Amino acid sequence: MTTLAPNRPTERWERLRHWGTDRTRRLPGEIGHLLRRHWALVLLLLAGVVLRLLVVIAYNPALWYQGDSQSYLGLAYLKEPGTIRPYGYSFFLSLLLDLHSVRRIILIQHLMGLAVVIAGYVFLQRRGVSRLVATLAVAPLLLDARTAALEHFLLAETLFTSLVVLGMLALTWRQVPGWLGVLVAAGAFSWAATTRSIGMVAAVVPVLYLLLRRVDWRKTGAFVAILVITLGGYVVWYHGHHGQYSFGTYGSRFLWARTMTFVDCDKLDLTDEERLTCPDQPIDKRLPPDMYLWGPGSKAEFKTMPDEVFGSFAKKAILGQPLDYLQLVAKETWQTVRPGPYPDDRVACIASVWDFPKMDDTGCAPHMAPQNPAKRRFAGLARDHEHALMNPLNRYSAVATVPATLVGLCFLLAVVLAFYRPRASSWRDYLNPLAWVTLAFGMIIGSVATSMIDPRYTVPSLPLGVIGAALAWQRFRAARQAPDPATPQPSVPSQSSGAPETSTAAASAETTVSATGSEPPTDVPAR
Repeated sequence: MTTLAPNRPTERWERLRHWGTDRTRRLPGEIGHLLRRHWALVLLLLAGVVLRLLVVIAYNPALWYQGDSQSYLGLAYLKEPGTIRPYGYSFFLSLLLDLHSVRRIILIQHLMGLAVVIAGYVFLQRRGVSRLVATLAVAPLLLDARTAALEHFLLAETLFTSLVVLGMLALTWRQVPGWLGVLVAAGAFSWAATTRSIGMVAAVVPVLYLLLRRVDWRKTGAFVAILVITLGGYVVWYHGHHGQYSFGTYGSRFLWARTMTFVDCDKLDLTDEERLTCPDQPIDKRLPPDMYLWGPGSKAEFKTMPDEVFGSFAKKAILGQPLDYLQLVAKETWQTVRPGPYPDDRVACIASVWDFPKMDDTGCAPHMAPQNPAKRRFAGLARDHEHALMNPLNRYSAVATVPATLVGLCFLLAVVLAFYRPRASSWRDYLNPLAWVTLAFGMIIGSVATSMIDPRYTVPSLPLGVIGAALAWQRFRAARQAPDPATPQPSVPSQSSGAPETSTAAASAETTVSATGSEPPTDVPAR
C-alpha cells in the first residue's frame, strides 16, 4: 500500500495562517495594554499632535524664511550644490517635489519631529530609564513652540535634528555598537554634515565615542571611511559645478564675519588684499556678524574677492588674537544658554522670527510659503496672513518656548551625575550620556564660534540634551544601588558543600550588570 508524502508547503501555510489569526485576535489586547502602560506618553503625544495640527491649519501651507528657504528650494530643482548653503536639505526636498505641494512636505517634517520623540522614548526605555523620567525627557520636544514652528518652515533644522538623533540612537542602541548601528550612524552623520555646516563639527563626537569605547577598529574605520567618502565626493561634485574643491564659496566668509566683532587689524600682519576686508568701524562700534555678510556693513569688493582671502584673514585674526576670540565665544555661549532676556534687541528680533507669527505684527516676522514649490518664491508676509488661530498660537509661543538654558542644564547635570561614585563602574559606562550632551552643547558652541547668536541654531541640541540627561540620571541611580568596591562585602556561606559554583558566578555577573548599568539581555523587557 502506497503512503502519500506529507504536503510540507501546505503545512507551513496552515501554521502561518493560524499564527496570523492568533496574532490578530490578540493584537487589540496588546495595544490596549501598551497604551495603558505608557498612558502619560500617549497623552503628551496627543497634545503634540493637536499643537501641530493647529499650526498646519493656521499657517497654510508653511512658513518661509527669505534667503534660506528660497535657496534650499531653488537648489532642489537645479540639483546642484549651492555656494552658500549645503545641498543635504535640498536633496531631501528634491525627493518630495513630485508631491507638488508644500503642505505635504511640511506634514512629513511634522511627522519626523514626532518620530524623534517616539524613538527617543523607546530608546530610553530600552536603556532602563523609568517611564516617568523618559516621559519628562521627551515632553519638551512635544510641547516646545519653537520646535513645532521650525518644523513648519522650509528650513533644514528638522531634517538635521532627525539625522543627528538617528545617528546617536544607532551608535548607543546597544552597549557595544554593532555593524548595523555603525553603518546607520555613519550614513546619518554623513548626510547631516552635508545638510548644515555644523554637521561637520558634530561628526567629530561619534568618532571620539567609538575610539574611547574601544570599538573594533574595523567598525571605527568603516565609520570614518563612509564619512570621508561622502564628504570627499561632495567636494568633487562641487568642483564639477563651481570649479573649486570646496564645500561652498562662502564657508570662509562666515568665519571672517565672526572675527569682525573683535579683530584689530593694526595688530595683524595682513596682505594688501586682506587689509581691504578690515572693518571700518572702531571696535566699540562694530556691527553684528551677519551685517558684514548681507547688510550695509558689507563692502563692494566682498563678492569679487576669492574665498581664500577671507579664510586667510580669519585664520590670522583668530591666531593673532586668540584670547579675544575665546572670550567672545565664551561670552556669547553664556548669553545663549543663560536664563533671562536676550542680550540685545537684534537677537530678540531674530528670535521672534521663530515664534508663531500673529496678525498685523509690526515686529520681525517670517513670510508665507507658496502652495506649489515650483513657484520658488514667498507668497507674502506672515503678518498679512489671516486666521483666527494665529494670535492664540503667538501667545502660546510666549509661554511655551523652551530656552536653550535647558540644554545647558542637561549638560551640567549629565557631567555631574556621570562622575558620581566612579569606582562603582567602569569609566566607559559614562560615555553614553556624555556623548549625547557633549554633542548637544558642542553644537551650540560651534554655532556661536563660527556664526552668531541665533536661537534657531539651538533647537537641534534640545533632544540630544534631554536624552543625555535622562541616561545620566539612570546611571546615577544604578551607581547609588551598587555596592562600593572599597567596602568589604560579607561572605555568603553556600547552602551545601556540593552546590555548583555556577550559582555564585551567576550572582556575581548579576551584581556586575547592576553596577555598570550595562544593557540587559534583549529578551528581558525594559521597564
